[in-house]
Amino acid sequence: MEERKEPTDILKTIELEMDTDIHPLLKKILDNIKPIGIAVGGIVTAVAIYSGVTSYQEAQHAKAVSELGSIMILADKSARTEKLEAFAQSGPQELRPAVQLELAQIFMNEGNFDKAASAWQAVSKNEGMRVIAGLGEAKALILKGEYAKAVEILSGLKKDASEEFAPAISANLAFAAEKAGQTDLALAEYEALKSKESGNEAFLDYKIGTLKPKS
Repeated sequence: MEERKEPTDILKTIELEMDTDIHPLLKKILDNIKPIGIAVGGIVTAVAIYSGVTSYQEAQHAKAVSELGSIMILADKSARTEKLEAFAQSGPQELRPAVQLELAQIFMNEGNFDKAASAWQAVSKNEGMRVIAGLGEAKALILKGEYAKAVEILSGLKKDASEEFAPAISANLAFAAEKAGQTDLALAEYEALKSKESGNEAFLDYKIGTLKPKS
């Protein structure tokens, strides 16, 4: 008899996705402010758009935006990080979310998850970025192995996040809850995923079966 192969582990899929994309909107934002291969003018425009700036052409503000654009294309990563951290403290308030997003990306890539989590927390102070920042912070905590803290953040996000973010939150919450030993919560999230997902039903059934108490 042919040996039965277990379905692809969705947790590995989630982990792989978490190494690249937290959410399409977050990827779009990060891609648009990422300095590599982008001209200073393009960065200045992206920073203005995603910071909600309406008057950045005014002389003083334009100077700050230009300074930030110049920082973000520095080839020396250490110098860029140092200057971004300084700008995050002293730069115009409306530009700081873009700076913190860039810092979060840098720290995540470096594996400095403590600093990454702090950067995501700073981003979350911008109301329009709260859910994205929460997902980013949860990712940093999961990669640190602090699953219970990630569960706390993701559970909070679920309360008032839009349907657009529900699958990403459930996927990450199911993963973190299982790792944290919170079986009931993990089971609930896998079941929620099954009710909405297509293509992973076989594995979700398998995962749900392994987590349900045996009668």
